[in-house]
Amino acid sequence: MIRTFLHSFDPPTASPVSGPTVDLEVSAIEDAGIREVLQTPGAAYGAWSILDALLTPTGPGTPFVFREPLGQAREVKVALSGLFGRFVARAYLERHFNLSIFAHLGSRIIDLDRRRQVKVKRLSRGDLPDWIACASDLSSLTIAEAKGCHDVGGPAKALDRAWAQARRIDVTADGRKVTVKRVAIATRWGNASAGPSDALISVRDPIDEGEPIDPKDKDALFLGLLRLHIANLIKPLGHAELAGSLHRLTHQPFARRLQDDLKRARALLDEAPVREVDNVPAVGGLVGGIVTRTGPVTNADVSPADQEVLARLNLRPVFVGVERDVIRAAVEEEPQLVRSRLVDKKAPDAFARPDRAGGWIIPLGEERHIKDST
Repeated sequence: MIRTFLHSFDPPTASPVSGPTVDLEVSAIEDAGIREVLQTPGAAYGAWSILDALLTPTGPGTPFVFREPLGQAREVKVALSGLFGRFVARAYLERHFNLSIFAHLGSRIIDLDRRRQVKVKRLSRGDLPDWIACASDLSSLTIAEAKGCHDVGGPAKALDRAWAQARRIDVTADGRKVTVKRVAIATRWGNASAGPSDALISVRDPIDEGEPIDPKDKDALFLGLLRLHIANLIKPLGHAELAGSLHRLTHQPFARRLQDDLKRARALLDEAPVREVDNVPAVGGLVGGIVTRTGPVTNADVSPADQEVLARLNLRPVFVGVERDVIRAAVEEEPQLVRSRLVDKKAPDAFARPDRAGGWIIPLGEERHIKDST
């Protein structure tokens, strides 16, 4: 179901949409939420799964307005506003900026390829931006920060805070600053019962020019992002060792030890259980796991009958997975193979949803099941 937001963009000439509003599919926001709660440490619960039920039942194409404010206590409002703000911002970036690979930042410097000295450099104290992201063709390097707010006067203050965070890091390669697009996104919520009645998305988006870098460093940068994107996604799905091996490939500074890490990553990938979807041969060879409203299901095999039960109990089971061939290309550090694997893929039916980064989200139940690959 499509919902709309009032939209402002700075600079206006660079806006990816025309007109005063921007639309997003609620299902796309929920898919972005699934990936966010999996890739962000500590956010394991299924907040993505309640979004549609919180909106005013006014139908497709109407404004994105909540029935009620997001909680009464300030702490609840701040927490939910920040979380939902990330969901909306990520869906916006995926659709309108064509981004698909997202590496989440922690509190320390992040190595994208320590051996080639490609890393994130902190410029000032304070919280770091939410993401370093890029497109599926390993281009459009972007630093992005998302905020949500309830300010009656609009999202300007939240946008300023987001912009300050987006400027707190550089990406460097062998000491040279890399050209990036810095994006700050603030979503001001609307609700039908009290407070602001209009939902707004406000975006600031200038390019920050850097220095020319070696093409091999550039490939290493984007492959590092892909490795972190995959590792953070599959770790909570029961693939912690494989995720750890992908992290080590970005952190390893020594060539000889890197060969040992590559050997270990290949072995773990070969050992990882591979799943496919019943009656959908176009989606096969997935490494991942089942996620419900209560979080990932990782402690047992979930039979087709169990998947049906989860669906009947309205636990919204989905399989979240990444194509094994894409993981292998990331392990082997093959940028051209990655680009060929990450070409835009059309969904083979109305249920399977690709993310242009080798990932799929597939709702389960109603005779749609995930099973071991044969």
